Amino acid sequence: MAFTAEQQAIELISRAKQILIITKQHAGIDTVASALAMGLWLEKLHKSFDMVIPDFDAKSLPSFLPTTFELHKTIGPMRAFHILLNVRDVSLSELMYDVRDGQLDVTLIPKQGEWSEQDVKFKSGEDRYDLVIALDAPDLHSLGQAVTEHADFFYRTTIINIDASATNEHWGQVNLIDLNAVSTSEILYGWLERWNRSLIDTPLATALLTGMIAKTKSFRTANVTPKTLEAAGALMTLGADREGINHGLWRNRPLTTLKLWGRALARLNQDKDLGFVWTTLSDSDFVEIGASPDALEGVVDELVAYAPEAKIVALIYQQANKILVSLHTAPPFSAAELARPFGGTGSRDRTIFPFQAANLNEATTQIVDRLRSTLQSLKK
Repeated sequence: MAFTAEQQAIELISRAKQILIITKQHAGIDTVASALAMGLWLEKLHKSFDMVIPDFDAKSLPSFLPTTFELHKTIGPMRAFHILLNVRDVSLSELMYDVRDGQLDVTLIPKQGEWSEQDVKFKSGEDRYDLVIALDAPDLHSLGQAVTEHADFFYRTTIINIDASATNEHWGQVNLIDLNAVSTSEILYGWLERWNRSLIDTPLATALLTGMIAKTKSFRTANVTPKTLEAAGALMTLGADREGINHGLWRNRPLTTLKLWGRALARLNQDKDLGFVWTTLSDSDFVEIGASPDALEGVVDELVAYAPEAKIVALIYQQANKILVSLHTAPPFSAAELARPFGGTGSRDRTIFPFQAANLNEATTQIVDRLRSTLQSLKK
């Protein structure tokens, strides 16, 4: 009998020597919590792994979330490079090296005799990772610069793709995709519970419930199902503190963050016919409130929550004399496709790109007009 996707994933993890956990770029709390839960699980299995959350600032991680490992923004070196010297006939006495003018100068001194060029060989080492677990990543390009820099690696390495998004392209060799789940955390809970429920302790249950609560605004979104609530109840039985998570996610926000969110919501504009909403934040908003760019994390999610019927959400903001656009889309639209005319790249559900304009008002007018024109043409 053929293995199910879950069984295949278990077998791959069991055989793997070094695993890369990676998430989509612009990760939200559900994405990050899912990655942490996966890391905690692999620790229990005594598996070696690295975790990469592209461009994620670890300072924005809620303090109550359990972490016993390092979170990386980028992938480190992927392969070693080997220099092989035949010392069978001519043995080595000394080895010295120096770096000058961007070149590595290796000096080898024999005990006696000498080597020829034929005694030296070069070869690349094996890949650092033999398995990838991708979380909340609808397509390969949603991993951001990691794919640009290491495209060959991702095409030759087995990938377990775990996601709840309807836009997921099933791009992994093994795909754990459940469109009836409200979050990646919910998918993870179901799989891990079936794998070995006894390994789900309080820290792991906390990470999983955090992702579910963040994604559903504490179970207030329309897509919450009885299965979601059942999973949440089971996680609380296993030690997750729902009230503590809610407090840590929302009631413990700095006042500066709440003020910035308030300004964004106060300027919300909407084109109901096109399902398009947008808002702006200026440099002076950040200065007057005393907020940092880190406070933008979650603003788009708040905009989506306040306009659930919207299919396209644009946050246009100014930072250090640059104008940036954070674009969020829901099916059937693709943020990457809508951003392409602006020179932007990203995933189907979210992308960030710079925009050249004299000021924020001019940028907003041009961006909104161009997006409206594109959406109207797609509607025909």
